[in-house]
Amino acid sequence: MRLFTFFIGCCFIGTLEAKEVFSKEHILRYLDLNNPSVYTALGKKYIYKAKEKYQLGNFDTNLAVQYEKKDYPVSDGEYFSTAIEKPIENGMEFSLAYRKAEGTQEYNNIKTGDDGEMLLGVKVPVFSVANDINKRKLNFESAKQDTTIVDYQSKNNIRLLYFDTVAAYYKLLYFKQSLQLVKDLLNNAKQRENIIAKKVKLGSLARISKLEAKQQIINRQQQLLSTQNSYQNALENFSKYLNLRSDIFVQEYTLPSLLDVKQNYVQTHPSLDEALDNRPDLQVFDYDIKKLELENQLTSIEKYPKLNVGLYGVHDFQEDNGFKITLGMDFPVERRQYMGKSLEIKKSIQNIDQKKEKKVIHIRTELNTINNSIETLQNNIENARLEVDLVEELEAAENKKYDIGLSNLFMVNQREIYTLGVKKKFLKYNLDYLILQEELNKVVARPIDGLL
Repeated sequence: MRLFTFFIGCCFIGTLEAKEVFSKEHILRYLDLNNPSVYTALGKKYIYKAKEKYQLGNFDTNLAVQYEKKDYPVSDGEYFSTAIEKPIENGMEFSLAYRKAEGTQEYNNIKTGDDGEMLLGVKVPVFSVANDINKRKLNFESAKQDTTIVDYQSKNNIRLLYFDTVAAYYKLLYFKQSLQLVKDLLNNAKQRENIIAKKVKLGSLARISKLEAKQQIINRQQQLLSTQNSYQNALENFSKYLNLRSDIFVQEYTLPSLLDVKQNYVQTHPSLDEALDNRPDLQVFDYDIKKLELENQLTSIEKYPKLNVGLYGVHDFQEDNGFKITLGMDFPVERRQYMGKSLEIKKSIQNIDQKKEKKVIHIRTELNTINNSIETLQNNIENARLEVDLVEELEAAENKKYDIGLSNLFMVNQREIYTLGVKKKFLKYNLDYLILQEELNKVVARPIDGLL
């Protein structure tokens, strides 16, 4: 009964101390807006959303109030007006005002009855309304395009951040497994040193054998320290992407084997067409052109005169009704601004088209280069796997020769060091393969479920 209770207690404690295996999918838990790396990748779009709202303010209703009173030596007067003005998207401006003027006015000849008058008016920029474009609308629509552009840039930033985080994760797995290989190598040297020490004590081996064994231990301890440093640096680098302290990560998680991850990885075969459909940085070019087309739309009306027509109805509370019609025209004869701006926009669109084509060529080259590298790596991984089996057999054979006195400690050490190098090379090939597969996903901007 006591043994059963002890067993249950051990299982309970083991459950409390069990750590969760940190997989690639766990990364998405930490890539949220509370993570500074994520927020800085996405934060710009919130700024531009506010800028868009600012430009929308160009269509706000405006309340204007004016009051003047003068008492000059030969004239006096008082003037008061209040008005509500409302511009709309097509360029027209509506106004509703009340004003009252007494005495001699200084800057105009306005006269009203004792109760003042109401005015209802509309101002129509003829060619702006006809072409459905004006400066206010251009600024607002351009701000909307900027918001969309920055949104795509943010998607591109988060795509790159995810790749960097996953690459750092795979490197951490690589250094963790490399560290274990070096630990195993050191343990072998320590076990061998214990055996040699006993044989030296019995007089069956010379004392120099014990010194050689200790030298191997010291050498491998140095190698262990160097590998531990590389692992710790990889852990710190990965933890920064998660916005998590490395000591907390170690407390909560354990890491899988890099080879198990590689074995379970599903190989992808993305195409250039997929990249052209998905890449947010390619879509940015289209919206840059849309901005220029909007600007060109406004520029196109500059070939016409600036023709403004206004109609104002007046109701004087004491006198009668009336109206006022205004007509204003402004036309630059040489039109150099219009021609220069039109040419600038045309050349800018051509430049963006060429930039996009250059980016497409770069993506095509990236895909071909990565696919070629993956094919080479697959062959190298298979060859390295065979080489690992071979050097392990050679190492075992060297140990047997040493046990029967046909070899020496130097040769055993060389075999073990060479085996370690081959195993590390095999790990490195697998690391490169995983990173290249992720880079393929990055190049085509394949959507990731759960990623912002």
